[in-house]
Amino acid sequence: MVPRARSLSPLAIVRRNAIHKGLFGGSRGWMIVGGVLWSGRFVRRTLGRHEEVVALEVLKPGQFVRLEAISPLTRRQRRAAKRAV
Repeated sequence: MVPRARSLSPLAIVRRNAIHKGLFGGSRGWMIVGGVLWSGRFVRRTLGRHEEVVALEVLKPGQFVRLEAISPLTRRQRRAAKRAV
């Protein structure tokens, strides 16, 4: 079941038309539009960022979590790390 707001978005309507009019209806123009839209979606899903669970903790009342982002290494630091191995 698709949520109503997502199914009424302009992009979803165009994708739906591309399937019905292009794939089933035989319209070459809609087939091209569908190919562009679906290939873009496929690339975003396959090459996009993926979540990685680092830790799961159960917190008790009064406890807190502190999250910090680690800055990426500079080119010089990466080279030095390669040489150290």
